[in-house]
Amino acid sequence: MIANKTNILPELSSPLSPPSSLRDSVVMSLRGSKTTEAILQDIESQEIAALSSVARHGKKGIKTQSLGEEGKDEGRKKIRLAIGLLDFSKKKGGAERYLVDLCTRMAAEGYEVHVYAEHRDEEDPHICFHPIKAIPFPKSLRLLSFAIRATKEIETGKYDITFGVGNTLEADILQPHGGVHWAWFWRSLRIYNHAALWAIKFLGRIFSLKQWASGWIQDAPYKGGNFSKIIAISDMVKRDLMHWYPIPEERIAVVYNGVDIENFHPRNRQYREEIRRRHGIGKEEWVLLFVSNNFRMKGLSFLMKALADIKKRGSPPFKLLILGRDRQATYLRLAREIGISKEVVFAGSTNEPEKYYGASDLLIHPTFYDACSLTVLEALASGLPVITTHSNGASGIITQGQEGFIISDPRDIQTLVDKITFFLDGEKARKVSNAARHLAESHSLERNWREVKSIFENHLSGGMAKE
Repeated sequence: MIANKTNILPELSSPLSPPSSLRDSVVMSLRGSKTTEAILQDIESQEIAALSSVARHGKKGIKTQSLGEEGKDEGRKKIRLAIGLLDFSKKKGGAERYLVDLCTRMAAEGYEVHVYAEHRDEEDPHICFHPIKAIPFPKSLRLLSFAIRATKEIETGKYDITFGVGNTLEADILQPHGGVHWAWFWRSLRIYNHAALWAIKFLGRIFSLKQWASGWIQDAPYKGGNFSKIIAISDMVKRDLMHWYPIPEERIAVVYNGVDIENFHPRNRQYREEIRRRHGIGKEEWVLLFVSNNFRMKGLSFLMKALADIKKRGSPPFKLLILGRDRQATYLRLAREIGISKEVVFAGSTNEPEKYYGASDLLIHPTFYDACSLTVLEALASGLPVITTHSNGASGIITQGQEGFIISDPRDIQTLVDKITFFLDGEKARKVSNAARHLAESHSLERNWREVKSIFENHLSGGMAKE
């Protein structure tokens, strides 16, 4: 638990290890930024004043939903667990979908679940919701104010378990769903091939308060060390944690994300005709699926260039079906320039992604950074072969050539061409499809919950002493 101001606001430094003197000089000069420190101190002062007022006058405006008499376990005290996250919504992305499902499962298992969130779309009478009002603008202050306020509100609740997923400054059990911020910071810069553009983007990040706020929030619980266990959602995240922070290996447990193997299932091919008709896709066309709300980060432009090469070689007819919300103009222009505008379909976001997996033949996810893409797990569960990269933590469960392919560099157009072409052979795709489903069945939500629950129980039994 938070004992003093030092635990809440550790020194403002970040584990940047730039590979060049240019990066060194910029980072070092910013580390002593009085402006950034002043902002953080001002927020902290406001928060202390706000919490003092709450202590004097009592909390007002906190709306929670009752657990209900039917949810009580006779003769057994409920385990009280708190989690803080900005958005309690399945619509925001894979991490949010996982966390909503996890909270729902914990409540069904008899836990008293308290969710501290800024926004929520999901309603559940068995979960207590606590609204956290963050400073809406700029983004850096939104992140910081939410982290500080949620951490302090959770602290006053005296919970049996506090569960941190990257939005709060301290927790008993940490599960960073976004991976390691500083690993993302450097790997994602590989998107920019041109040296001048790379330098501009690098400096933009260095002078971005949002980047420093994100890094500082993630640094806080690791540097404080006041946690029982870290749950890394992939082996890649575990390696990154040990690289960027002085965390002993024994304090990290690897539990890969789980997928709903009933909702995402090969039987969803029954929707193949419905989805294809909706988007004007022919019955005999190969559908190559791309799912993301961040087209640049997930390598869409490189995928499109690879498909342009495949088309020039006289491939079977195909469509690139793009599922997700992001700006389309740049990619529509690129499609026209490289001659695949007729092959590209932007489907937007959806509340029924399982149908789109069922309508597709292959998932291509050439990401520059993903802690453990739930999209990949959903595709595997749906019986789709997968092409992804070593920068995706989910690649850790894939056997090269068995359930799909893992490439080293998402910018490697030729390798993308070769791997995609391999799956345009229907017989090969069918064999991989069976292996994909079999792999996903060993990474179900049920298995994930058993492993996470075991860590919770070990913490409660005192098996994980804080250091």
